[in-house]
Amino acid sequence: WYKFNSSKIGYDAWWGVPTLPEVYENDPAFTDFITGENGVIRYWLKKGIKGWRLDVADELPDEFLDKMRLAVKSEGEDNYLLGEVWEDASNKISYGYRRRFVRGRQLDSVMNYPFANAIVDFLKGNDAKYLLNTVLDICENYPPCAIKVLMNHIGTHDTARILTRLGTNETFQGDRESQSRFELNENEYEKAVKLLKLAAVLQYTLPGVPSIYYGDEAGATGFGDPFCRKTYPWGKENTELVDFYKYLGKIRRENDVFKEGEFVPVTAENGLISFIRKSKDSKIFVAVNRNNFEIEIEVPKEFKKIKNQKCVLPPFTFAIIE
Repeated sequence: WYKFNSSKIGYDAWWGVPTLPEVYENDPAFTDFITGENGVIRYWLKKGIKGWRLDVADELPDEFLDKMRLAVKSEGEDNYLLGEVWEDASNKISYGYRRRFVRGRQLDSVMNYPFANAIVDFLKGNDAKYLLNTVLDICENYPPCAIKVLMNHIGTHDTARILTRLGTNETFQGDRESQSRFELNENEYEKAVKLLKLAAVLQYTLPGVPSIYYGDEAGATGFGDPFCRKTYPWGKENTELVDFYKYLGKIRRENDVFKEGEFVPVTAENGLISFIRKSKDSKIFVAVNRNNFEIEIEVPKEFKKIKNQKCVLPPFTFAIIE
């Protein structure tokens, strides 16, 4: 199964990491070991897990992914197969051809890096139109079944902690000693928390399923791997953030429109974005003001509870209106 050679470590390894030897995924014996009747996939599904996330799914052959899906669905059609793809998964080209990750009978959905990157860029000063266009591109390119179960994250084990990304423009590329010692100052941290709340609002209300990287909801900081993988800050949680995430979770649980509802854009200009999530039975209007100044917005006419159809948003705040 392994790709032995005359190199220093003696075999091909993923990105040269010796602890990650590469295999011939389409070797019949290996494929059967993973996806066969008595293979790894079915073994754990029978133990009770409900799905699999495939790391760097875009580096796996289509034939292998097809057999992965068959194995996952053989133990229950609602079992979930999620892939790590950093770009638009509907039209990505890798290994010389266009992939079909979300074009049917392969992945159920993917990690939603396009949303994550666009949200962070918006909160750090990019125009709201870019964020809106990113959302519309994904909603247009992906099938509805994949959109509903997108993994909406704003940070992962492969990226710097969201608070650190929002609180500073420093990257410290290659300077690991400086990365290990770096801490946001009080002003940077305070601003980052305000922006993180806005990021979480978007994460919880845009199409897809919110996914929290442990500790983000408790105020964890740190640059990229391995500094983003520190343990959860037990006893040192930012309780303001924890309570805020609970608040968003309650809103989402109580409003099915965020699970099934259509996405309807309303406004996207400079530091303001607003949209409606609507289903047959309900509608919710969401507005986020990333500007450092107060802004008055016009609320769509169908939301009749709002006086004069006007809503004032202070700097770095949001509105969620039924």
